[in-house]
Amino acid sequence: MMEQFLLKGAVTELIATFDKNEKLDLGMYASQCDFQMQAGIKGLFCSGLAGESLYTTQDERIEMTKVAVEKAGGKVPVVGNIAELRLCDAKTLLQRYVDAGVDAICITQPYVLGYTPDLLFRYYSELAGMTKLPVYVYNAPQTSNTLSPALVDRIVNENENVVGYKDSTQDIIHLQSVMAGIKPGKHFECVAGSDATIFPTLTIGGCGIISLISAVFPKPIIDVCEIYFRGDIAGAFEKQKEILAIRTALKGAPFLAGYKYAASLIGLELGVVRNPLSDATQKEKDAIKANLQALHLI
Repeated sequence: MMEQFLLKGAVTELIATFDKNEKLDLGMYASQCDFQMQAGIKGLFCSGLAGESLYTTQDERIEMTKVAVEKAGGKVPVVGNIAELRLCDAKTLLQRYVDAGVDAICITQPYVLGYTPDLLFRYYSELAGMTKLPVYVYNAPQTSNTLSPALVDRIVNENENVVGYKDSTQDIIHLQSVMAGIKPGKHFECVAGSDATIFPTLTIGGCGIISLISAVFPKPIIDVCEIYFRGDIAGAFEKQKEILAIRTALKGAPFLAGYKYAASLIGLELGVVRNPLSDATQKEKDAIKANLQALHLI
């Protein structure tokens, strides 16, 4: 059954690339995609929250997605993520992703304001009903609209082409409850949405990870999945502990800044963060560099 999964193993959440003037740099983005393909990553995830989707226009997101589709060349799946406040904008973006040639759609819940479970169900169902592509539910607590296990199961079970779940809750009880509520026989791909939860997600039947760490350091993320799939449970747990240390090092600066700085240390230019996000201070950069050196990553 694992061979039937579209997203299996390590999938990278691509990072938006801006030059020093905060203008989108597609050449830099293309190089990032090349780096991922050469590393052997199993999929490309476009315009996630960590891909600065809230700081880019739809036009910019589609430009980046087209580059990812071209660079993937049909060798690995490309997923287009929707993070919009208005349903009409979400519908427009979905159709533009389809036209750009993505292999699947991921839908993030609307953010900031609170929405009822019925409204969120209708939001996901109406979007899923627009396409024949596989659809994944993204549960991002940062939106202030965390989907309950019951709501995730309802969305998955009642929409035929909703086939998977990107879980960023970091809540193992939540995740077990979701897995328990999927109706028998339903094709379901549970993918970790946090590098901190790859191992526990795999142990309860998950199939992989949409990773931010792999944007800079793909090998340990690829390794933890492959080690687990080989049946070496103890080895996979040891690799997860290593990943936790990497994650701590990269989070030693404001959102994304640590990842972009770390990338520059290995010769992968991902540019600057876009305002109002802030860059890492020199003190933070020094600490990140020292920690990555101690982990033998640079």
